[in-house]
Amino acid sequence: MSDELMELPEGWKWVRLDELFRWSNGKGLTKQQMSDGKHTVYGGNGITGSHNDWLCKEESIVVGRVGAQCGNIHLATPYSWITDNAIYSSWRTAYIHLQFFAWLLSNSELNELAGGSGQPYVSQNILNPLLVPLPPLNEQKRIVAEIEALRERSQKARSALSAIPELCDKFRQSVLAAAFRGDLTAAWREQNPDVEPASVLLERISTELGQNFNDVQSEIDRADSLIPTSWAWARLKVIVKKIQPGNNFLCPEVPVTDNTVGLVKISAVTWGKFNPKETKTIADPSKVDPNLFIQPGDLLVTRANTLELVGASVVVDEIHYKIMLSDKVWRVDVLEVDKNYINFYLRSKDGRKEIESRATGNQLSMRNISQNAFKEIVIAIPPLEEQKEIVQQIASCFNSVDHIKQQYLETKDYLDHLDRSILAKAFRGELVEQDPNDEPASVLLDRIRADREQQMQGKIKKPGKKKRTGD
Repeated sequence: MSDELMELPEGWKWVRLDELFRWSNGKGLTKQQMSDGKHTVYGGNGITGSHNDWLCKEESIVVGRVGAQCGNIHLATPYSWITDNAIYSSWRTAYIHLQFFAWLLSNSELNELAGGSGQPYVSQNILNPLLVPLPPLNEQKRIVAEIEALRERSQKARSALSAIPELCDKFRQSVLAAAFRGDLTAAWREQNPDVEPASVLLERISTELGQNFNDVQSEIDRADSLIPTSWAWARLKVIVKKIQPGNNFLCPEVPVTDNTVGLVKISAVTWGKFNPKETKTIADPSKVDPNLFIQPGDLLVTRANTLELVGASVVVDEIHYKIMLSDKVWRVDVLEVDKNYINFYLRSKDGRKEIESRATGNQLSMRNISQNAFKEIVIAIPPLEEQKEIVQQIASCFNSVDHIKQQYLETKDYLDHLDRSILAKAFRGELVEQDPNDEPASVLLDRIRADREQQMQGKIKKPGKKKRTGD
């Protein structure tokens, strides 16, 4: 920021940071020491706990010192402790507005000045020579007031926006629930009364698979869940022709490319759309089996994951890489049933209940579902034509939600950019009007230097020096 030494507004002045602050390194605390204390503890990324003792008596600027947190800026309350992951302003002149300089430093991208080849760090030697703009004190106060007012408005907008992702998720689940009750296509059924009922479709599939549909259907007791008369209850084993698992072997954790063959990871299937980059690269050519290559239109299901994600499914839209199934990702082939209909059902609340009730495993972090258990999942099957209509309507609703979600992300990015722009304008002197009656920074700097000289000579007590008792 200060390297360019931009032209400042009249009455402003460039100053070294060590003319305004004296910095100290924080002191370490164990986790056991950071609990049930009355003094707030600040680390490199803000509040980390509490402690029975304090290190800094005055309100201070805290700068993240090491690692990914280096350069982060926070304002510490009086009588706080700062850990050794941070640097803090142990002295500052009374002739500056601390919040102004906290925002100034947060906008200065201190992490880009960090030293260290392996572990980046920000030191006092980096902070002290920084040149920063010093406005008149009254203008500092006006700038802070304007920033706070504008940030309050942007925060209200953020609060309103924060509800959108959850509302989108609830809307998706509402659409799925309506779809698998038959509500979504009620009008369609009135317009298409003569379609082949699902019972005839399922009997035909059962015969092809060598099953007796009536015997299988008699096992299902779903009288409590009403479905349209043209629909029928069935277990997946009635319509699943084959479940094909892949292989498991060690592979480098490198995404597939045009010139390699990948082994799919469960994360490729987890979030509703197939991600071909979530793969490992097969280094041993003898392990490559073209019969296991994932193809467009495949219904993929994960057999192992956390309880909330086991049984996650996708239908592969398109794929431009050679990627093999793994032992934790199945390809599920069905007869005369729309794969997208099955996929959407498995992602619905009722589908998730079916999966989670059949998942096994004692580990809290990983659950499994077997092929036999998966085939026992109960699903309401509409006529084939209605399945396609349901899929089309769900996709249309989801596309609308995705558009809203994209607008949300763009607006969120805009607000982030707006906050940065506000700070940038503030420190160029463009956020508030200058007042010619303000005491100029040159006079203010003389006061600051005199204040510092008094402190250096010991004529006033250092504000950060701790009294042992009675404070």
